[in-house]
Amino acid sequence: MPAITGEIYKKRLKQSEVELWHNGEKIKNMLEHPVFKGIINSQALLYDAQHQFDCMTYRSPETGNLIGTSYLQPTTKEDLAKRREMIQQWARLSGGMLGRSPDYMNTILMTFASSASLLEGKDNCFPQHLIDFYNKAREEDLSFTHTFISPQVNRSLLYFEDSNEPIAAKVVAENKEGIVIKGARLLATQGGITDEIIVYSPGGMIDKVYAFAFAIPSDTKGLKFISRESFVGGGLDF
Repeated sequence: MPAITGEIYKKRLKQSEVELWHNGEKIKNMLEHPVFKGIINSQALLYDAQHQFDCMTYRSPETGNLIGTSYLQPTTKEDLAKRREMIQQWARLSGGMLGRSPDYMNTILMTFASSASLLEGKDNCFPQHLIDFYNKAREEDLSFTHTFISPQVNRSLLYFEDSNEPIAAKVVAENKEGIVIKGARLLATQGGITDEIIVYSPGGMIDKVYAFAFAIPSDTKGLKFISRESFVGGGLDF
């Protein structure tokens, strides 16, 4: 699939069965909801720009399709220059006010895949899975959010979680399909309005039940997004 348009981005969201909540309300149509439609329309304009400026796309090494430059692994000065032009173009379209334009997470995934060789031979690491997932995201022009921050319950006291009802996301079981995660993560910017969410732990994590990295579709069964307060409506405390 070539680089997507805003229409395709919106169509994917419309077809998604993501569970998204705001202020106690389960959102049924995010494309028309006043809290979400503004950012969705802004993102759609950015995807449309991929078909308006040459710097926004390059030829896929696998299919020959024109795909998003934000996924380009730079190997030359020219590649770096093209990536810079792509980032500048998207930033201009939002006046630099959209800190999570698609290139943000696409670049993170690209750098993960570029560094996959560092995981070879390491316990519980799957570098080829990472490369395969990057290739899929690049060819399908997937959109992403991510989260790696655990909730803090009480900053002044030592806190020991109830093993049956964890608050911070942790591994609670393993089966033939992989790991089972239960609990919460914070600050998945644009969570619920992307194709996928990448979840990973910060560096230096010692306890193995809190050390993991994975990506899943945003409408995965059992996953829900609870949004923060909105600037829409003027009801903020600050």
